[in-house]
Amino acid sequence: MAISDAWLTEKVSQRHITITKYADYLWLLDARGVAYLPACDWLVVSDLHLEKGSFLRSFANPLPSLDSTATLTRLESIIDDYKPAQVISLGDSFHDKHSLSRMTFDDRQHLCRLVDSVNEWMWVEGNHDPDLPEGIPGTPCFEIVLDGIVFRHEPEEGEQRAQVIGHYHPKKRTTIARRRYSGKCFTNSESLFVMPAFGQFTGGLDIDEDVMLTLLPKRLRHVFMLYDNIIFKV
Repeated sequence: MAISDAWLTEKVSQRHITITKYADYLWLLDARGVAYLPACDWLVVSDLHLEKGSFLRSFANPLPSLDSTATLTRLESIIDDYKPAQVISLGDSFHDKHSLSRMTFDDRQHLCRLVDSVNEWMWVEGNHDPDLPEGIPGTPCFEIVLDGIVFRHEPEEGEQRAQVIGHYHPKKRTTIARRRYSGKCFTNSESLFVMPAFGQFTGGLDIDEDVMLTLLPKRLRHVFMLYDNIIFKV
């Protein structure tokens, strides 16, 4: 852990970080799209979707192939700030099973350096990446349990423990002082916490769509919206 009380106080005052409580743990929600648990020195990130750009380009989509570079650069800056003991990448870290073969040598080296910079890096299995590509350090797993919390990519129906998931890429639209805003978000109830997608080319699912309302009805949910490098509750 590298953060100090002074650093945290400044970031909260600037609305770059907000502090919330979930499943009896304090969580620092960072406007850059990650969550940090000070009690165990864990950094949680979800849905990197590395090499999504090159995947889409293979279908003649006119997109630049620099999404992995941008995603890894952003993540490196966050890891430098927090210096966590453990990083949990909460599934769909790679966009498809051929992602690593399309990744540039420099990006592969960058990724390996990031993984090696922390004591433990956990790759949670996602629907896009059920198998960790060969040659990538870190520990693959289906889920991680912390006391009464289970971290997995998709929710399990009937689960009695609190869940932290990714997969849905939540976003929110809102109007403040007659201005319309749209951005990624964290959203949670007492038993389900959904991480925003971190990857450079990841889209979003509006939390007012039926599938999200089934998971998190309006009356039960909390929403922390990300916009222009600030985070605020809506």
